[in-house]
Amino acid sequence: MDRLLNRFPLLGLLLLASGCGDGFQFAEVEGTVTKGGAPLKNVRVEFWPQNNGPKSTAVTDEQGRYTLKTEDGRTVGAVVGAHTVVLKDLDLYGDKFLGRKAENMTTLNKGAKDRFPKTYGDATKSDLKKTVATGEKNAINIEIK
Repeated sequence: MDRLLNRFPLLGLLLLASGCGDGFQFAEVEGTVTKGGAPLKNVRVEFWPQNNGPKSTAVTDEQGRYTLKTEDGRTVGAVVGAHTVVLKDLDLYGDKFLGRKAENMTTLNKGAKDRFPKTYGDATKSDLKKTVATGEKNAINIEIK
């Protein structure tokens, strides 16, 4: 294989770019987050694979719509298979972007009220489970209780 890659360096680059070594299969995922039928904006949606693979995330827009990408932003969609869904209410943190620092912080926006149970924000407690199917664009809508 090394001789082949030495003779055809472009082949090596193509193999590397294709991600042939990661072994994960991805499918596109989009949907909406609603509560009582009303869209929820500014909610971070996280799909945590129940087996193995990278987490995928998105933030809902004004209509509650989201489109997942892997956390590194390189791949559209999520790993095919079962996921625990984690929701984080970004309104609780105000307008300041804090990145990962905000994951374990208390509410920063003192005027904000919880829009959904805090259990949805913890991967070990969330009862939201969704499955990403292979070979299709997945429309996964999330209705919050």
